[in-house]
Amino acid sequence: MSDGLLDDATLAKVEEVLQGACGLTLASSLRRSLEPALARAALARGLSEATFLRQLLLREPVAVEAFIEHAVIGETYFFRHPEHLRALSSRARLHPGTFSVWSAGCASGEEPYSIAMALMAAGLGEGGRFRVLATDVSGRALLRAKAAVYSPWSLRRIEPELERRFLTTQPGLQGQDPQHRVVAEVIRAVDFRRHNLATDAVPSMGFQAIFCRNVLIYFTPELVRVVLARLVSALAPGGLLFVSPAEVPLTNGMGLETLDADGTPVLRVPLESWPALESATAHTRRDTPTSMAAVAARRDTPPPANVLRLESRRVTPPPVSPFVARPAPTPAPVARQTPLPLPPAPAPAPRTVAPTGLLARALAAAEAGNFEEAEALAREAARALSPEAYLLLAMVAEARGDLLGAVEAVRKALYLEPQLALGHATLVSLYSRLDQREDAERARQNALRALDGLDDEHPLRGVETTMTAGGLRQALAPRPSQVGWQGAR
Repeated sequence: MSDGLLDDATLAKVEEVLQGACGLTLASSLRRSLEPALARAALARGLSEATFLRQLLLREPVAVEAFIEHAVIGETYFFRHPEHLRALSSRARLHPGTFSVWSAGCASGEEPYSIAMALMAAGLGEGGRFRVLATDVSGRALLRAKAAVYSPWSLRRIEPELERRFLTTQPGLQGQDPQHRVVAEVIRAVDFRRHNLATDAVPSMGFQAIFCRNVLIYFTPELVRVVLARLVSALAPGGLLFVSPAEVPLTNGMGLETLDADGTPVLRVPLESWPALESATAHTRRDTPTSMAAVAARRDTPPPANVLRLESRRVTPPPVSPFVARPAPTPAPVARQTPLPLPPAPAPAPRTVAPTGLLARALAAAEAGNFEEAEALAREAARALSPEAYLLLAMVAEARGDLLGAVEAVRKALYLEPQLALGHATLVSLYSRLDQREDAERARQNALRALDGLDDEHPLRGVETTMTAGGLRQALAPRPSQVGWQGAR
């Protein structure tokens, strides 16, 4: 490992450890993400990468647990994909009984707490109107989630009014920024349990909504079908399934309807019939007989009255509807505006890639709220002319509220790598927040051009290593201007 890379044989052994421990097998396009995961896990254990690798291949429990945490748990924060939460709240208001939500693969807890906050903000906080089950394969991640204490890094996208209502501030340790604790009311609304999506039966049935975002991309296509079958079987008729934009194509053939919420696809179990689901998941019946039997039983059970009313809106829509049904996604139309040419590539010069460990330390510092340390480490990595280091500097600047500084850092990343799709996509978000709409549209078009010729499963360079070309194309698709979420904003 002197060159910082795992050879193919060692990588295969590391993957075998991951599969043996929790049943997970990475898709081929994401296997190289095990390398930075190993570096982060070694850093967390205070060991060299070589020493940690030896312990991991010997399957020492502490090393395996640490590796699972860093190999499976991606970057997360409060109110990620807020359009999902608005759609959830709209659906919950129509439900007369207890509204049940499952956050599958909850990582360090930001997602289930965001779900609870969104439902409380929508007026469902009284009388046990909802329950949130949150599960993950990592025991350490669940401990962090139950502690409910987060750094400013996790709060970088939350609205100030929600932060004031649902989080309290407490002093940080020496030299660190203040920490933020979730209020007791929200903590009580979430039930955390350990659960392995790949091997365990569903923990309950009849959920009105399931969130499983940025999890399916870690599975092989065969395992994706098995897991999706279990998730769908756990949903009540008309129940909603939320996956990341990159994962929507993985649900094709599952018999799910595609709805539109703020231009983002949301999947729904149909109310009428289940033949497509049964056909797509027939091979999973031996693994989940109880779940499949429950699906068959539900065909003869009349759906709740409120679900029928929601379905009637899809057939004969009223003036205002929380969702707009749409057919399967079609290629995005060609934008009218002529894109600016991509910036020219710099003159060839000797380049080295920043050490994976250095960027891992910078990201870990940022996630812990140590922005000064993160910035210093990222700048050190940037000396090796690493575009990823400049993207991390942009993330730190954005977390501090310095949007112009973030833009400048992204521009430096694009100077080094003009075809860095995630760099152009980051500018879309930054320019939008700065209300520079023309610049945002040009950045969007440049990002799409940088994706030309890449397969959908192609992993993209960036700080978050789980984004694929197909996922970014989906996220960059133009949003309709007159349809989508119509609820309270």
